[in-house]
Parts: sequence; structure tokens; C-alpha cells
Amino acid sequence: MKSKNIKILTTVFIFALFSSCNYLDVSDELAGGITDISQVFNNVDRTKRWYSQVYNNIPDYSRMWATPGMGNIWSFYADELYSRIANNSGKYTEWNSSNTNSERWYILYESIRQANVFLERAKPITDEGGPDAARLTEPEVERYKANVRFMRAAYYFYLMELYGPVPIITQSKTLEDELDVPRNSLDEVIEFIDTELLEAMEGMEQEPYHNNESFRAVPTKGAALALRAKLWVYAASPLFNGGFTEALSVTNKDGKRLFPDRDESKLQKAVEACKDFINYAEAGNRYQLYKNAGAFNPALSIYEVFQEYNNEIIWASTQNQWGRLGDQNFDTMVTPRSEPNGLGGIHVLQELVDAFAMADGYPIKANSFLPASPNYDASESTFGILDGYEVSNMYIGREPRFYNTITFSGKKWQISGNEVQFYYGGNSDKSVPDGAPVTGYLLYKRFNRTIHGNSPGVTSKFRPSIIFRLADFYLLYAEALNEVSPTDPDILKYVNLVRERAGVPKLEVLNPAIAGNQALQRDAIRHERRVELATEGQRYFDVRRWMIAENEPGKGGQGGDFTGMNPDGNKVTFHTRKKVHTRSFKRKNYLYPISLTEMQRSKVLVQNPGW
Repeated sequence: MKSKNIKILTTVFIFALFSSCNYLDVSDELAGGITDISQVFNNVDRTKRWYSQVYNNIPDYSRMWATPGMGNIWSFYADELYSRIANNSGKYTEWNSSNTNSERWYILYESIRQANVFLERAKPITDEGGPDAARLTEPEVERYKANVRFMRAAYYFYLMELYGPVPIITQSKTLEDELDVPRNSLDEVIEFIDTELLEAMEGMEQEPYHNNESFRAVPTKGAALALRAKLWVYAASPLFNGGFTEALSVTNKDGKRLFPDRDESKLQKAVEACKDFINYAEAGNRYQLYKNAGAFNPALSIYEVFQEYNNEIIWASTQNQWGRLGDQNFDTMVTPRSEPNGLGGIHVLQELVDAFAMADGYPIKANSFLPASPNYDASESTFGILDGYEVSNMYIGREPRFYNTITFSGKKWQISGNEVQFYYGGNSDKSVPDGAPVTGYLLYKRFNRTIHGNSPGVTSKFRPSIIFRLADFYLLYAEALNEVSPTDPDILKYVNLVRERAGVPKLEVLNPAIAGNQALQRDAIRHERRVELATEGQRYFDVRRWMIAENEPGKGGQGGDFTGMNPDGNKVTFHTRKKVHTRSFKRKNYLYPISLTEMQRSKVLVQNPGW
């Protein structure tokens, strides 16, 4: 096995290819010619740089095509988005463990090793040079170590989220150590993450950094409580709590079981962990659902929550890839080709479009918990007027989240005032790839509406890349509580808080029979997560942990025929539903495979079911 070099005097981690090395083999750290790692931690600047590199693999949901998988490629792999790039990665068809692009295994174990080294070696430095020399005090080191323990726990969570049980490594393994490590059981992984978070949060910053621009990306106690809440909701979900029957027989080579039987007590732990976070969030209004300044405007609030730091954000990254208009990044890919520098490459599936309600709060088609809206016009090729342009009646009178998420044909583009036309008889271009969206829709959510290619124009605009926000955890709390105590009024209280900010009526106002009905509330909560968190990177994991990914498209299913509008036509024939493509989903896809390369290298690792 070859060793890997890590340059620690740069703020960007240089990752090497792992064609011949074990996932724990990261050695020969170099720092400006220094080969003795102990010298790193005798220097304040080098210690701080090492500390900063522990954060290199925090999720960045603005990176829509990022591989490995700490970006937001997952929205393309779920029943939300389509992209030719994602299609070329093979995840829409059956694939195997030899082409596991978007994996997290290697990169996260590299970061875990960085964390382990820091925890073992970082120390106060108070006698380096003269009186004006840099210092690293003991309280600073303890705060850094608490944050690093949080990051290590987070990395283990993101491994578990994708793979299930994984090896727990708490020491900085080197070439002289045993590198081939078996998987711990899922319960051991969960308990390890839980313990690490509980202990780390006591040494982390106790209050949010909302008003301190220099530290907004630093995790605080709120982030630790939020991650712990998500951990236990996952632990109680069917995929991780005895529902994946094929996994129950998976054992290490010594016979140790890796997946647990169902444990009802995990549901109560999930409720308690969520409530711990909610109590912390509500104490002193540390976190609040964002609402615009002045007279409340749901549409404006939904837009602005993603545009600036605010009290709904629990944790966000400042390393984002919204990019500059004209480059191949988020802002360019959500701008239609009919606008300057637009490439229009992030296509929204019809199944997500249909999930958004009408302005009256009712769905366009009846579902298990609500009847269909009487205000929806199902004759999609008939037209009305919206913002001065003639659009299909299917786009008129929808809820505010629809207009903040979807660019549809006939929409008025906010800067130019031009009509967006996604049929080839309009202002789309059939001669180039993505000349019109394959599905007939582009993503609009999280785009900044001041960006435009006209000179002088605004070609780039910073936005936080949100990792955790409060609405997610209100819905997680409601989900967990419904499984334990379906008549508890907190369930609808917290779902309705999210709906009220979105400008739609309370669930029980629309259907009084929902209140206290566990099955109806479960469906309503899952649907609310679908629309509130649309394309934020959560849907892929939600449908898997709920184990509904085998359903038909439109009902959580991740396999089968997915649809859109028909760009090969005129304004009328465009509004005809057609199959965009067919996706494959099999039971094995509930969990990601450990890569074939790693399995061939290891003598002790066992593979996930079906791979």
C-alpha cells in the first residue's frame, strides 16, 4: 500500500486517489518540509490549520453535482430532479459496487483520521517565541477539541446514513497499525455518535453565532442537539430499526450481528432527543422559523430564508458553489437558456411539481389525508393569465412554495421581464443539450433573484449553504411523536407552524379527521417534508429510512417511469405529460454498497445486503 501525502499548510485538503490504499492509510503528513507530525502541534498556526481541515467534508448542498457525496447529488438520485450528468453516473439504472461514485467512505475516514490526530496531539502553546508571538490557550484548545469531537460524530452519522453500520475508529491509525477493521454493529455506531455529541456539546459554544460573521460556520451546541435529534429519528426509522429484513442476517465474519431487531424504545428516545433540541431552540428564541421583516409575506419569507443568515439556520457552510453566472455551477444551471449565460441543466420532475398544493392548502389530486382542491383546473392545456403572461391553468393558484421552487413554461423572468418558454416552438433551443428542460421545468429554489447576465448585472451573490434549519426539526419531532403518542397536540402544532409560514391552512382545518389519526398524520408529515425540504438533499434519505422507496412514482417510489411535460411541440401540446425516463430501484438500494475495491482489499469487511 502506498502512503498518501497531506499538505496541511493549505486550507484546502488535497485528496489522493485510493486505487491502491486502505481507507485508513493516510500518512506522511508534510508541512513545509516537516516530516515529524509532533512539530505540527508545537506551532500555533499549523495547529489551527490542521483544526480547520477537520471541517473539509461538511455537507455543502449548493454543490449539486459533487462527487464524492457530501454535496447535493442526492436530489438528482431522488424523485425530485433529473440531470443528464446524474443520468450518466448510472444511478438511474441498475448499478453495482464497482462504480460507487458519490460514495463517502474514503473521504470521511480521511477526515475522521484528521480529527483523531487532533484530539490526540493538540495542546496549549503559550511559550512560542517572544511576548508578541501567537498563543493557543487551554480554553481554546478545549473548545477546538469539543468542536472536533462533534465533527467526528457528524462524519460517522453521514457514514451511517449511507451505509448503515460502519467501523468505529477512534485512534489515528498508521501503516504500523492494523488497518483492516471490521464493521461495528448499527447499535454500537448509534450509541457512539450519541455519546460523542452529548460530551462534545458541553464544550462547544452554547449560543448561536447569528450575529458574528466570523464564526457562523462553526457548529454550536444547537447543531449538536439537532444532529442528535436526527440520529435518533433515523435509529427509530424502519430501515435502521428491524424493518430491512434482508439485513437482519448480516454478520461479521466472526458471527457478530450488524443490524438490530426492532426496538420500540428507540421511538421514545427519538421523541426525547427531538424535544431536547426543541426546548433549547425555543429558550430565549434561539432559533425561529424565518419570517420577513414588516407585514408577514409567506412567499417572501420562503425566498429570503435561503438568501441570508437568519435565526432559522442552525448550521450552514460558507464554502458553497452557488458560483458565478456563466460558470457551470448552481446559478448558471437554474437560469433558463433564454436568459444571458443560462444553461438550464437542473430539471424538476413532474412528480415533485404535482406534490405542491393549491393556495387553499388542498392537493391537486386527492391523497390519503386530504381531498382534492376544488380550485385546481385539471385541463392542463387550457390557459389563464399570470404576471401578464398566458400560462397553463395547472400553474395558477398554487401555494407559495410552488412559486419559490419551480420555473415553469410561461413564467415571467424577474430581471428581464421575458417570458420563459420551455417548448421548442418558443424561445428554447433544440440544437444544444438542455436547450429546453427534458422535464419541462427548472429548479428555482435557492436562486438569488438579483442575478442576471445583462451588463453590468449581478453575476454572483453569496448565500449560506444550509445544513440544518429549524423547519426540518419541527417536522422530525412531529414524525417521532406521532409514532409514540398520536393524540399529542404537539404533532399538528409543529407541522402547522411550518405550514403557516408557508401560507397554507392548518391540516385539521382542511380535514378534522386528521387530528389524532396516526396513519393520516404520518402521511401528512411525510408529505410536508417532501414539499418544505424539496431539493435540499433530504428526500433521498427520507424515503429510504421510511422504506417506501419501492412504491410507485408519486408515492415515494424511486423506481419506475418518471414524467414531465413535452418540449417537442407548441404551447398547447407542450402541456402533455410524457415519460422522461425509467429508473431502477431494488431492495439493495436502501443502503449504499461499500466499494468493490475496498471489499477486495479487506479481509474482514462484509458487504451490505444484495450487493
